[in-house]
Amino acid sequence: MPQKMIVEERLRSLVETDVNPPDRWIASQLFRLRKSASNTHGVLEYAERKPDGSHGEWQVVIDIAELSHTENKKYVFVDFDIQSRVLGPDASRILLYLSDGGSDLVSLVEVDVKKGGLVPGGFRADPDRLAAAWLDKDHILIQQSLTNGLKTVAGMPRTAFIWKRGTDLQDAKAVYTAPATDAISLVTSVGPTENGRALITRAVDYTTWIHYAVFLDGTVEELRLPSKQCLLVPPRTTSEHLVVSLVEKAVIRGVEVPGGSIVACSIDPDVPVDERASVVYVPEEGEFTPNIVADGLQASQSRVQLTVTKNGKERRLIMEHHNQTWKLVRSVPTAPGSHISLTSGDYYSNDFIMSESGLLHPIVSWLERADGRRDEFYAQPAAFDASGFTLDVQVANSKDGTPVDYVVLAPKESKHQPGELPVLITGYGVMGISILTRYLEPMFGGISLVPWLESGGALVVALIRGGGERGPDWHKDAQREKRQNSYDDFIAISEKLIKDGVTTSKHLGVFGVSGGGLLAAVVGIQRPDLYGAVVSDVPITDMLRYPTMGMGGAWMREFGDPKDPKMAKALRGYSPFHNVKEGVEYPPFLVTVSTKDDRVGVGHSRKLVAKMKDAGVSNVFLYEDEDGGHNVSDPFKNAGMMSRRVTFLIDSLQ
Repeated sequence: MPQKMIVEERLRSLVETDVNPPDRWIASQLFRLRKSASNTHGVLEYAERKPDGSHGEWQVVIDIAELSHTENKKYVFVDFDIQSRVLGPDASRILLYLSDGGSDLVSLVEVDVKKGGLVPGGFRADPDRLAAAWLDKDHILIQQSLTNGLKTVAGMPRTAFIWKRGTDLQDAKAVYTAPATDAISLVTSVGPTENGRALITRAVDYTTWIHYAVFLDGTVEELRLPSKQCLLVPPRTTSEHLVVSLVEKAVIRGVEVPGGSIVACSIDPDVPVDERASVVYVPEEGEFTPNIVADGLQASQSRVQLTVTKNGKERRLIMEHHNQTWKLVRSVPTAPGSHISLTSGDYYSNDFIMSESGLLHPIVSWLERADGRRDEFYAQPAAFDASGFTLDVQVANSKDGTPVDYVVLAPKESKHQPGELPVLITGYGVMGISILTRYLEPMFGGISLVPWLESGGALVVALIRGGGERGPDWHKDAQREKRQNSYDDFIAISEKLIKDGVTTSKHLGVFGVSGGGLLAAVVGIQRPDLYGAVVSDVPITDMLRYPTMGMGGAWMREFGDPKDPKMAKALRGYSPFHNVKEGVEYPPFLVTVSTKDDRVGVGHSRKLVAKMKDAGVSNVFLYEDEDGGHNVSDPFKNAGMMSRRVTFLIDSLQ
């Protein structure tokens, strides 16, 4: 495959540059995970903040590659909820989550930030779907199933324990056990991590959330908030408040607010119970908070920042709690064609880390002070020549007449015949998660998108129902028995691209990751005439057995329960595995997965490919990597696999 060698060489050359931004967080001090071509595991570093807000030199906390070598593992640093795992204003200790090979099971280790390396005799727990948060320097709240085996329907630990330093985990004090029927349960901090309090969050399902304050003495108190909330994992908290986004209208202290509103609840026991809830922000007419699930909401000591969109224009709002109410501090418009990602907030100040980018604009990251001053610390080099491309937003009408937006990134001058532009179309449309139009967005393949664009290809991003692009109702309109709406939206956009003379079915390829992998498999099976190639990455494909595979039991609110005859009929109607037919000419199919994907489960990918081969389909391929987990399609770590994927698309569509 000469083309594959060319593509892989291009990807490896990009890896050698500074195009992969280091992950950064603020948790009293500054932290970053610095990766390189020679160390894709990364080195965790920290920098002390000075009184004026600037920071000192970066110092090594721990080298993940060295620890992997020492312990004979393939550790992946898991950045989930770092704020809960950094101890105190001096950030003296950090609890690390380490995944072996990308599995969702993580080990817990305690690291000395100032001295570097593991703390002798410190907190340490074996792999589990665990979560932990500091209560004080000698106690942590930990959600784990290692000692009692109790798990939810999704395989998540049900019980939260207070674990005292120097004792066995087996002897930790159980303080709360969630029902077995819950989807997930996890623990996080609330404000400063040494103040003797933390948070337990139950997801009854992915739209019903119940939260509890936990105190060092083992007291557990339910927080009174409307339970119909947007997926926010980890929960966002200030030094005093839990902050949530509502998916339905609700009454807060006698005032009705619409779905999409941001509300808060104080966890201060001195505040009267009926005065703890407050309204942070109510969207204007026609305004949405599409990126709440991903990067559109963060909290600091006494502030909440969020991004909102109206008429296609984004702005960033800074809200502050003062005298029992929330006030607008600033409203900052986002530059046209760009998107703001709110990365991290600080419990000990009102400083935030954030970044700005767009499909044609590389990432710029900075620390923003409370007064609005910016300390820029990263400017991503351009990975391709953006001057040769145009960016446009267009609309297609779905099968039921619903208008659906889609974004087109295309070369200004095509080297291909008119009407034969090679186009990759992607989408997501699940869980209320909006697809982010960021520079080299991982959902688009990250840097692996560069060889495709440089070969003369175009990218189309479909903003279909099931996502959060137009608020909670946009999500609800593709849940359970309405799931087909999402796929009809995608098909309508694909048909319009052909009808408008942009491309042909021979030159139109579909690809997607996770929920987008399901999308790619569905439309490739339902409408094989529309596409010239399909790439389905870590997909769900068997919709009648998905609750028994991976974490599938957590998703029944989204997709429906196959034990319900009505839902079983709807699920079978679009389930890729159940709709493969003999005698149908399918486009070339590539399914990619990792053996260690225990979130969706590797069985979905294997079953679909086997079913297609049994039906006589010769051009279906399975690429299974041992490591990588649900994030196997990382071109920085897996340039070989991603170069095969890009080559497959170029060979099939150009």
